[in-house]
This record gives sequence, structure tokens and C-alpha cells, in this order.
Amino acid sequence: MSDIAPAPLSREQPPKLVAVDLDGTVVDYHDEQLTTPSRAVIDAIGRVREAGVPVAVVTGRALWGTIRTATDLGLDEGFASANHGAAEFDLGRGEVSYEAVVDVRSAVEAFLAADGAVEFAVAHGLDGWWHTKGFKRDFHAKWAGVIGLDDLLDRPAARIVARVASDNKYGSATRCPHAMRLAEGAALDPLAYHVEVGYNGWVDIGPPGVTKATGIARIAERYGVSSADTVVFGDAHNDLTMFAWAGHAVAMAQADPDVRAAADEVAPSVWEDGVAKVLARWFP
Repeated sequence: MSDIAPAPLSREQPPKLVAVDLDGTVVDYHDEQLTTPSRAVIDAIGRVREAGVPVAVVTGRALWGTIRTATDLGLDEGFASANHGAAEFDLGRGEVSYEAVVDVRSAVEAFLAADGAVEFAVAHGLDGWWHTKGFKRDFHAKWAGVIGLDDLLDRPAARIVARVASDNKYGSATRCPHAMRLAEGAALDPLAYHVEVGYNGWVDIGPPGVTKATGIARIAERYGVSSADTVVFGDAHNDLTMFAWAGHAVAMAQADPDVRAAADEVAPSVWEDGVAKVLARWFP
């Protein structure tokens, strides 16, 4: 085998694998209302699959919300990576095909030491969010129920969310400064945890070395497709790892300037069906 890496995709060369983020990429940012893909995006995804090219979902969402929108996109086979790469669902078999977990206790104790007002939610498979009593349920999700702190600490989880009050709304262009300070104060060991700071008071905690890039790389390996032959679409800072991994990275027009700057191409915004318009170049 040659040691020379394949050249990255050009704007004209069709990809062999397409990966899409969800919120802010193929659907509007979710809040209390469910959002669904537009007909233009659904049809564009369908044309990719008709051409024999697999489509993967790669999102920070929990598994249950990921499956819902993957189904809305018409994806009845293939793979969806969720929880920032820490979980994967086989859409054809209808089962979890990969899940990594972390120790909850040490992470929660570090966040409580940084801010005693922090609330938590944890993800276990397809259960839904188990959460502490004060966790703000201001978005549409699957809720497993309230859990006491002692019970929350005793079971490893695929994903932990630490949340503080925030002035930011979901879909804000900048990450929440309160959440940034919380993450800095907790100072989790990067060898034990991967931390993603969100926009509306959220801090996501998952397994170390696990990102959207590792999520899409796992899926690409299943298909025997290289990073050079993969195009990815995203709009947020947690997409930057897969932007760096992929042969061609497409940012949405409404993304932060640094996210757009990291991409090979900027698509029209999510509200203008940007994913569909870019895919039409390769799959008319």
C-alpha cells in the first residue's frame, strides 16, 4: 500500500460518503418545538443514496433525538453517530452499534466544586435524559425522569451534561460565557474526559479522545471509505474536528466566523436549504 495520502475532494469530485450534522445544518435549531428537515433537504439526501453513496448522521445530540431526525431524513439504513461521537446507532438493524461511557462521579464532583448551583443530566443508551430535579427542561427531548444525585453518581454514562443559568438562547452564535467559566473551573483531566462547551449554559462531558471526527471515522471505516473521499456538513465548534478530518468540509452560512474559516466551502444557511444546494452540484 502506498504511503502517499489520497488528494482531498475537489469541489467538482463527487464524494463516496456524505456526513451531515443535524441542528443548524439539516434542521433549524431545536427548542421547545420539534423541527423537521425541509422537502428540499430530504430529496437531496435521497438523490445521494440513489447514486449509491451512503449518508451518515454525525451530531452532538443524544441517541433518541438523533434517530428521530435521521428517520425524518428518510435514512432507513446506515449509521448515525451521536453524543459527539460517543454513541452510534445502526439504522438498518435498529440497535446501538457502539457506545463509550465515562465515570460520572469524579466529573460531577468537580463541577459541583466549581459551582454549587450546577444541574446535571446523563444519557444511558436509549433511555432518555435522567436529570437532577433543578435541570431546566426547556427543550424538546425524551425525558427518562428525575434522578437523585447519589443514584446519578453510581452508574457510568455515555454522556454527562452540566448546566448553569445562561442568558444565551439555543442557536446563539457564541458559546455561553457562564458555561465556559464552569468548564474552566471544573478543570477535568483531558486524559479522562472530553469536554464541549455549548451555547445555552451547557457543558457536555464524554469519553476522552472521542469527537465527531472519531464518530465519522468509525462509520467511514465500515464502508471502506477514506477521509479524503468524505464530505461533511456542519455549523458549530464541535464540527471542527470532523472538518479537519474530512476531504471536503462545508460550513453553513450562519455559523461563527471561525467555523466558516475552517471549512473548505460555505453553504447557504440552514434556512436556505444550504445542504441541498451544495449536494445538487454532485447529485443533481
